[in-house]
Amino acid sequence: MALSYLRRREIFGSFKSQTGDSSKIYSSLYSSIAAAQSSPVNNYESGGIFGLEFNYDGSILIAACEKKAVILYETTNRRPIKLLDDVHSDCVNCIKFLDERLFATCSDDSTVALYDMRNLKSKIRTLRGHSNWVKNIEYSKRDCLLVTSGFDGSIFTWDLNSYTENNLTYQKVFHTPGLMRCRLAPDCTKLVICTTGGYLIIIHDLDLSTLARDLQGFRPNLYRLMQVRRQVLPIASRYDHLFSKNQKTNRIELVSDFPKGNDAEVLSSLQIHPYGWCVLSRNNSYDESSEWTCVHDIQEIDTEDEEPAVPEMLQNFDNIPDGSETNSEIIPFSSNASNNSDTSNETSSTSDQSNRISNPNAGASYEEEQINDNEGQPQNAIDNDDEIQIIPYQPNLRPSLINTEEILDLWTGNIPFYQRSRRTLTERPYRINTGILSMNPRNIRRPNIKQNSRRLLYYCSEPNEGKGFIKELCFNNDGRLICSPFKKGIRLLSFNKECDELNVLLNHNYKNQIPPQKLHEIVVKPNQHSDIVVSTRFSPRAPICVSGCLNGKISWYQPI
Repeated sequence: MALSYLRRREIFGSFKSQTGDSSKIYSSLYSSIAAAQSSPVNNYESGGIFGLEFNYDGSILIAACEKKAVILYETTNRRPIKLLDDVHSDCVNCIKFLDERLFATCSDDSTVALYDMRNLKSKIRTLRGHSNWVKNIEYSKRDCLLVTSGFDGSIFTWDLNSYTENNLTYQKVFHTPGLMRCRLAPDCTKLVICTTGGYLIIIHDLDLSTLARDLQGFRPNLYRLMQVRRQVLPIASRYDHLFSKNQKTNRIELVSDFPKGNDAEVLSSLQIHPYGWCVLSRNNSYDESSEWTCVHDIQEIDTEDEEPAVPEMLQNFDNIPDGSETNSEIIPFSSNASNNSDTSNETSSTSDQSNRISNPNAGASYEEEQINDNEGQPQNAIDNDDEIQIIPYQPNLRPSLINTEEILDLWTGNIPFYQRSRRTLTERPYRINTGILSMNPRNIRRPNIKQNSRRLLYYCSEPNEGKGFIKELCFNNDGRLICSPFKKGIRLLSFNKECDELNVLLNHNYKNQIPPQKLHEIVVKPNQHSDIVVSTRFSPRAPICVSGCLNGKISWYQPI
């Protein structure tokens, strides 16, 4: 390939490159990658290397170490040039460059520290606000805000231009239980969050200044529970508008599709494509028996917005009798019910059944389970919309318990006398639903529970070693390659064997409706360390990759 490329360049000039030349160069270049040098740091007693970060020009590498230290490396000779010990009072988790000279570190001591490369003798400032381990740092250049997240479930923004006597001005902009990582897109228009609940949260059209107000009260875990159970929870469904295309800023999307055999639970590592096309994550399955690397699309979906979701269960019914002022739900017969034959009634019932959203796995056991779950609940629970338990309709839900005479008496009591005496009503309700049990909701308009789009693009299975440690994977500078920790070494992955860019493959896959594909393995270097690799990073300039393991060793890889 290289010889034909050089010959063509000599004959036609550098401007006559053909489509796919760059991909072939990358494939040839990185398939020959090897460990060039190792940088032992045992003299520093640093412990495991939990995070690696290059500066903007790739001349300096900084390692976040387990034993409260930060080590700086010069990438030319790949030797440590500076040790910052006791940066925190607990292990250092992450490092983030804010510009050419400023960088921030975060730690399990629940603090964030700011440093200046020009004066490393002391930190500029210590930021306090989190109540648990801080695991992630992002920086929004557009807003000049530092974004941090931790195991307290909170995301904070810090205004670097507003110093106070003891701290920076900060704001809690989002909170959800089980938060693991958050990442900003390169253009700062999206925020992606991974959780321990087996799903991703994408915030489109991000506006950090209004994020706290726009998402106030929103609980992703409850909304996801509502989706899984296909059962409306008023406390969750009231936030349906956050998923609508009409939401101009901070629009929410949940991503929950994973490959077959991957019952994802803890999404521990997260990276966004350099061009913001997709998100890369690593997860542990529910039974902790497997690990997976997945790539999900996060670009806008060009589809028309669906019908607005019903904000509450059992609203907007057709043909409700006039004069009804009760909060109970009244379901009438069809207007010609008294004149229709038995055959027409059966036909109507059949057509209504076909329009209901049914659970294909629902059976007698499911019905009994739903009934048992609601036994023993206090009657006054229906007075509070946040506590109401609404059961999906089941066709044979104990019809013997229904007293028809009592239902008709209730109906009569809810209709004004003048309407009954003048016989202005042309139809009589089939039954009244108090909101606890659904008898036979023939004309109920089922609520529109927002369902998640299929976003999975690529995936691969990972070795399930080093349980309990977060393994940080990464993209290279143009997003063609993925470096993933692989046992005691690394593995380079691409979207196909030619190392094509993702946008080329996406157009082809979507056009031909190709299902999610397995990531292609470029090269594997399994035994470059004496312990499990937990962090990796590509240089932003040179074709160099580094990895760090639990015993404090850093390996450098380059094509040979």
